[in-house]
Amino acid sequence: MTNQTEQNSTAQIRALNDKFRQTFDIKLGKVIITQGVGCLNTNQLQRLLQAVKQFNDFNQNNDPWKEHDMGKIELFDEKFFFKIDYFDRKNYSQGIGSEEPANVDKTFRVMTIMLVSEY
Repeated sequence: MTNQTEQNSTAQIRALNDKFRQTFDIKLGKVIITQGVGCLNTNQLQRLLQAVKQFNDFNQNNDPWKEHDMGKIELFDEKFFFKIDYFDRKNYSQGIGSEEPANVDKTFRVMTIMLVSEY
């Protein structure tokens, strides 16, 4: 892959990840919360989900591949991560990763929202 092709692919992955994170669009993937996050009260959970959607503090330290696939949020004296993983659409149930995360037709995204202590 040429450098320009890699840059285009990364830009497409980043755009898809941003769209999914900001909208939780079920056509792009699904969102999973861990047991610890599930223990939050309804108001806290709503605030956390809104913080994930609005997150934009991507930098070289937390986003070295420039895909916007992971972030850290601090709320309620707790630290949370969100992480987006890429699965092959046809083989998602078997946990097979996608070889083309820039291709929405071939890739199903799964975003996990967790306490840092659950990572």
